[in-house]
Amino acid sequence: MLSVSELNEQAKALLETHFEYVEVVGEISRLTKHGSGHWYFALKDERAAISCVMYRMSNAKLKFDVKDGMKVQIYGKISLYTPSGSYQLIASSMRPDGEGELELAFKQLQEKLSKEGLFDASCKKQLMRMPRKVALVTSATSAALQDMLKVANSRWKLTEIFIFDALTQGQNAPTSLISALKKADGYGVDVIILARGGGSREDLWCFNDEGLARAIFDAKTPVISAIGHEIDYVISDFVADFRAPTPTAAMMQILPDENEILQYLDAVEKSLDTVMLQKISKLENRLNFIMAKLSTNALKVKIDLKIAQILASSQKLDMLLRGKILKLESKINELNATYKARQSFFESTKGLIQVRLNNTNAILEELQAGDEVELVGQNAIKKAKIL
Repeated sequence: MLSVSELNEQAKALLETHFEYVEVVGEISRLTKHGSGHWYFALKDERAAISCVMYRMSNAKLKFDVKDGMKVQIYGKISLYTPSGSYQLIASSMRPDGEGELELAFKQLQEKLSKEGLFDASCKKQLMRMPRKVALVTSATSAALQDMLKVANSRWKLTEIFIFDALTQGQNAPTSLISALKKADGYGVDVIILARGGGSREDLWCFNDEGLARAIFDAKTPVISAIGHEIDYVISDFVADFRAPTPTAAMMQILPDENEILQYLDAVEKSLDTVMLQKISKLENRLNFIMAKLSTNALKVKIDLKIAQILASSQKLDMLLRGKILKLESKINELNATYKARQSFFESTKGLIQVRLNNTNAILEELQAGDEVELVGQNAIKKAKIL
């Protein structure tokens, strides 16, 4: 006789032996993403359903967002959960049915970031017409970098180029790109070019990373996305301030052509020469006209008139100054007389003494024995007592 646990164990062994791995298509239902990281859901069609589990190590590899109602293809093995006797499918991998996994992941992230406003034109930063410092975030060993440096050297040598090495392919590429982008953003450059040459959709997938998209949006420096070829589109193209079809095109778009600038300066110089010659000619004609119009006598009359006006103004100023001086002398004499009168009074009263009682002038006849008084002179004050 078997116990329940023994029966379940034997059933589990039978299932796992008979069904090693299976591929099943169905619709996701009752999806639960547990705090442990494991997913629990049902996979159903029109007539039946099966319980499924997808452990954290497996679902972490998925690039798209799984939701209820999504039709998927699951590869995994059949098993039995012995504590409850539940028949279940343990999913090892999952892909959308009828649509590629990468295409679905791209559309989902594009829709999410668009709703948040990361692609809005109002958030785009303006590019400088002639950047003095340019940061290149790319692989230091890539052909794309060499192509960009060649363009910079042939078009405009006055721009400083700063290279921030980063991985541009693989699982660790998004973290590397974000780190390099943040360093470049804090380096004081005028523009950052995020660049990579052509490749497959999988090769370029790191530029569809959500974290990288948010780092581009948060950057204070304008960012140009120059990934792959003209037909390639990645998420960084939509969130960047400007998209270039290729890395080479990015350099050609932001850097002026040295020969065109020199040609323009030649044209400006020629135009300035023409304008200056015309101005000088007009001034010479006007001067000749004035000189012809003015005779020697007329000029002498004007000079004599100006001299007469200056002399009249000088005499008027002299009279005003004399009046001011007389007033000041009168004031000084008045102050001097006042000073002498006070000086005379001071000399005549030098020996007199004033008697005060309780801070008031005392009458000598009213003072009584024992009163304490103050004797006030011009240069001293003494206390005394009436006997």
